[in-house]
Amino acid sequence: MPTPPRPDHIWPLAFVALALTVVLVAAGGRLEARTADEGSQVSWAGLAGAPRPRIAIGQRMIVVLRTPSLADRVAAAGGRAADADQRRWTAQARAAEQLVLSKLGVQGLPVTPDYTFERVLAGFSAALDPRAIAILERLPEVQGVYPVRSAFPASVSSSLLRERDFRPGSGHRLDVALPGFDGRGVTVALLDTGVDRAQPYLRGRVKDGVDIVGGSDLALAATHPDNESEVERHGTELAGIVVGASGPASLSGIATGAWVLPIRVAGWQRAASGRYAVYARTDQILAGLERAVDPNGDGVAHDAARIAVVGVAEPYSA
Repeated sequence: MPTPPRPDHIWPLAFVALALTVVLVAAGGRLEARTADEGSQVSWAGLAGAPRPRIAIGQRMIVVLRTPSLADRVAAAGGRAADADQRRWTAQARAAEQLVLSKLGVQGLPVTPDYTFERVLAGFSAALDPRAIAILERLPEVQGVYPVRSAFPASVSSSLLRERDFRPGSGHRLDVALPGFDGRGVTVALLDTGVDRAQPYLRGRVKDGVDIVGGSDLALAATHPDNESEVERHGTELAGIVVGASGPASLSGIATGAWVLPIRVAGWQRAASGRYAVYARTDQILAGLERAVDPNGDGVAHDAARIAVVGVAEPYSA
């Protein structure tokens, strides 16, 4: 387990996290205000916006177990734990998952999980029929069974950045800075679509990532499976908000000295119509958080990102 940052190192971390939160929330707020001012149809849809394609989640559920996760164990140990302890606790959470799955198998209901979770919580996601759900809800090892939801890239119109009312010094553009702190030494896990590492605005501040959706090696921005001219953009844009410099409309990121660890939890997936759409599922987001705290997947959180930014939002109707 890494040594916790000294108090004088907490401020850069806190500043980066707060600044990112302010940027994302304020951007969403401006989009909502602009829509109302223009007299368009008013319906609060959150940062995810509207309309969105209907997503076929099927019978996918997230099963949360009562077994403590790695995070629970480390917290109970006062925030510090040896590597061997962390591996043991991760293995215990995994064994609890296998026990529950074996009990379903004995009932004639074999289940293959889509994702398993041991670090941020203990559990798994899978497609479950009503009988399997009824059995799980009665098992003493199970804390709860929750439906998987869909989530979409949180967005704001890029045209706002070019308008006169959003020019530097207008008071509408966020000028967040803390002299002497640029996020140097901080890794920010970015849970979003893939990232185009070749963008000069990012200046090479992007680490090798993890692709939850597609399983590729680097979590790169993917092209539409049926149209190579369409490329995922949201993750690249949000990476620019974090670490970019000298970008469009003279924008610079919040933490130009930080590193981005891209974790592709959203991307091109089939919608209910059979066509492809860019979205995430909540179990994919959980799987992304698992890798944010354990990027190399060895069951030890010594390599955890200090900050995780989730760039997708769930509409109320998801």
